[in-house]
Amino acid sequence: MALTGTVNRIHDNMYEGNGVQNITEQKFMDRVNKGEKINLLQEAPNSVSIEISEEGKNLIQRTLSVRQEGNIVAPVSYEERVKLLQESLKPAQKLHIIIPNIQTNDKLVKSLKGADENIAGAAYSIIQNDLLPHNIGNLTEDERIELISVGLEKARFLADRLEDDKADSFMEAMNTIAKYGMNGKTNQRGNVTYDIRWGAMVGAPDDYISTGELMQKIAPEQYKTYSAMHSEAIKKNDEKLAFKAVRFLINWEINAYKTNSQAIETVKTEQVNWKKNMDATKINSHYTGTDRTDADSFIKSILAQNKTLNADFLFDNLQSFVDSL
Repeated sequence: MALTGTVNRIHDNMYEGNGVQNITEQKFMDRVNKGEKINLLQEAPNSVSIEISEEGKNLIQRTLSVRQEGNIVAPVSYEERVKLLQESLKPAQKLHIIIPNIQTNDKLVKSLKGADENIAGAAYSIIQNDLLPHNIGNLTEDERIELISVGLEKARFLADRLEDDKADSFMEAMNTIAKYGMNGKTNQRGNVTYDIRWGAMVGAPDDYISTGELMQKIAPEQYKTYSAMHSEAIKKNDEKLAFKAVRFLINWEINAYKTNSQAIETVKTEQVNWKKNMDATKINSHYTGTDRTDADSFIKSILAQNKTLNADFLFDNLQSFVDSL
């Protein structure tokens, strides 16, 4: 018996630096009984977070509580419950990074939903290694830009292997991420920084900005106070403190619109202009007609079109990509 669910990257401070937590069976069941939405960190090599659906929680609770012996319903022993719990909590998939733009991340996640984990893993590797690398080592700026084009060719190779209705949205997301990369700034040490903003919620106007992000930009000290309350409330599972944090946020927003509306409008305008700039970014790739029939043909085709990158570096990059599939 294996339950699958939505896997999310954990950003909350309560998890950072804590490593993998041991969740006892009793602690888990207590939380289930409270009707909580549960995130478990299992003691597994790839440390994943698993979000179990209501159906899954009910199934676990049911199987851990009783067993059927003919016409008699008997309690399950402690050993049996532990075994059932371990079987039930099979990881669904690995953790992946979150793209710090709400709409882009939503599009990417939805396009990869149901895809083979190797495909999803390869997609996120493209983002980390080719489109948005944190450090490019000895690569020149021209080589960094060339690597973005190579990353998009690799993304097209993956898109060919996705369901038809998801391939287009996947490439839309990857092209947007590539534009974030094109606007990156590299320092003398090869570290690259990117101006990626959370942006509007899915379906919201371009100038929509969350209260939390507004506070962070306009009143950073007050945001630190709110963030600390919010994190502590989650860590302690303290509903009163969580309510206090929300009330603090709401009161700040009401006051900000009354007393500092011009600053809010400035932030909104900046966000709209940022999005326009990203949308207008051009990716002038010279990779055309790449042969994506199979892995070998793909590698040979990319190498033949390469004009800037070191051949050995590029070959290793491509080989690592196809080996991951």
